[in-house]
Amino acid sequence: MSRNKLFIFLISLSLFALACNFGGLLNTPTPTAPPPTAPPTKVTTTQSGDMAGLLERLNGAPCEENPDFTCVTIPVPLNHFDAANTETINVAFAVSQATGERYGMFAQAFPGGPGGEGISSGGLGWFPDGILEHFDLVYFDQRGLGLSGELACPKAYAKDFSNYLNYDDSVGEEGYDTPAEQQDAIDEARTFVDSCVSEIGIDPARLVYYGTNQVAEDIESFRQLVGDDKFWLYGVSYGTSVAQIYAAAHADHLAGLILDGTIDLTLNGEEGALAQEKAFDEVLVATLKACDADESCAAELGGNALAAYDSLASKLAEKPIAYEYPLASGKKVKKKFTFSQLEFTASYQMYALGGRMLFLRALASANEGDMVPMARLLYQQATVDPAADEYLGDSTFSDTMFYSVNCTDDSYFSGTQEERIAQTFEAGQASNRTVPRLDGSVYTGLYCAYWPSAPKEFVTREPLTAAGVPTFVLNATLDPATPFAQGKAVFDRLDNGYHLYVEGGRHSIYGFGNECPDDYITNFMVNGQLPEQREIICEWDPSVISAYVPRMSANASEFDNPLDIFSAIETELSIEPEYYYNGFTEDTSFACPYGGAFTFGPSDAGESYSFTDCEYTQGFAITGAGSFNYDTRIFTLETKVSGDKAGALNYISNYNDGSITLTGEYGGETINLSQ
Repeated sequence: MSRNKLFIFLISLSLFALACNFGGLLNTPTPTAPPPTAPPTKVTTTQSGDMAGLLERLNGAPCEENPDFTCVTIPVPLNHFDAANTETINVAFAVSQATGERYGMFAQAFPGGPGGEGISSGGLGWFPDGILEHFDLVYFDQRGLGLSGELACPKAYAKDFSNYLNYDDSVGEEGYDTPAEQQDAIDEARTFVDSCVSEIGIDPARLVYYGTNQVAEDIESFRQLVGDDKFWLYGVSYGTSVAQIYAAAHADHLAGLILDGTIDLTLNGEEGALAQEKAFDEVLVATLKACDADESCAAELGGNALAAYDSLASKLAEKPIAYEYPLASGKKVKKKFTFSQLEFTASYQMYALGGRMLFLRALASANEGDMVPMARLLYQQATVDPAADEYLGDSTFSDTMFYSVNCTDDSYFSGTQEERIAQTFEAGQASNRTVPRLDGSVYTGLYCAYWPSAPKEFVTREPLTAAGVPTFVLNATLDPATPFAQGKAVFDRLDNGYHLYVEGGRHSIYGFGNECPDDYITNFMVNGQLPEQREIICEWDPSVISAYVPRMSANASEFDNPLDIFSAIETELSIEPEYYYNGFTEDTSFACPYGGAFTFGPSDAGESYSFTDCEYTQGFAITGAGSFNYDTRIFTLETKVSGDKAGALNYISNYNDGSITLTGEYGGETINLSQ
């Protein structure tokens, strides 16, 4: 079965794994690989810089978007590669200074995408005490993003993205298989680029200065200001492009390099896109097969999740599925779920183990004719307001710079503009016939054919060797966005490389609290300890999907007691898409499955909740308030219950010892239950 276009971004989902989750269902696999035992040989910088002095000289102040860090802005050359051009632009850096003896600077090429902001998404929670004690942590917003002079075309992107999500291919096969469809795609790409560049509002000739090669030199400018002869550099997802380009130019200034979710820069645009399509497909298939091996998941998807997915995809390929979407206001709005929406949702849910499990739950519901759970994942990941069908966007991610940097850095095919467009269609339709489920990434080439700063000549890059630099390549065999083979290829070419990878795993594996790879990185940076082996497998359990959480029973009569109902509600709340992926910056509301609404948001102590006639199982509606206290780790719901029976019940879940209690009155009886 062939497919239509699919925009698959290289966003690192690390950017939104920071959301607190009281249900404890974020992916935190337990590794079995031991930490390295080689004798310590501490690596230090050969020259100690003066970070404190620099921050003072530059009038550093707490970052507005991230007060744990001190922000400074420095002028850098607009074009680092033309000494005759004296024009400068400003780039913002954020620093959290070492709490103890300073070993040096640990810079984070953190943004995913390209397009992800570094400063607003950065944090201390990724790092153990040893790194926080001895290293100045540095994040930055690369030029054109966030605090470093935002370039944006939100109106043009919103229109183009909406067209994609609602695209209904009812002619021929899925994909651009007719001349009319191809011409429409060309017109859409040209219209988007023209509108976007106009909306950005700068001379199009300047866009070439926002490529990754300039970003890498901005890091070098900051290093020179700090005064460190050497420093440690971490890159994740697209950030591995930044880190590798820096290493290729300035290996002599690196004490260590860490690449997490690694891109092979020797691949051209279409090679990278087609490899990514295959990786997304492989992860989806592995996810569906893992469902069959999970007793609870298999029971809900009939023991053949692959067939369930293919059945849904086939229906959507024929025509969109009509459904009603419930809003928190109580209103229901008529919607149509398209094939494009399925591919988009499936792709985004493949980044992490927990997201894959949530997708399987939504697929189980869709298999029974209920599209709402799948739609809730869609609206959350697409950042679209379901009430108005308005694209809201992600305040920490620039869709504009995704296109600008991609199209500035890489060539998609060669020849004239017309020849490149023709080759894009040819590759896209060939991929439709060979990649059975998730594809379409290569169609980025249509947009790049029109982008003003796209290379006129075919782009090639030399393989990175990073001579003399201890380099860690962190990898996973089920990384959909940066395929395993790319990281392996980068490792194989390194002068002093170490390959730490997970059989299974997710996109990016560092900083989630797992001994492997985290302890290896800490032991290297803090103690100068390198692994005894060049390749190490990190064993995670689970490694493909988080343990499947069965969907809540539809009727209150199916539960043994009200305590079991509340326990099930707590679990459901913790994996609601709106909650699971939330950054807790403002109140958020959603409709409960059988009526009513639930609202959650930040509080001084952690999280606060309110709910009205919220019915998670028929015959048991709750109204009241609750909270989760981050310090005490206690979750509470104080409720009035209506439905099959009436009452007033207080539920307490203690995350310190795992106990749960329910007290009050229900159906005329006194309730005092605990587990």
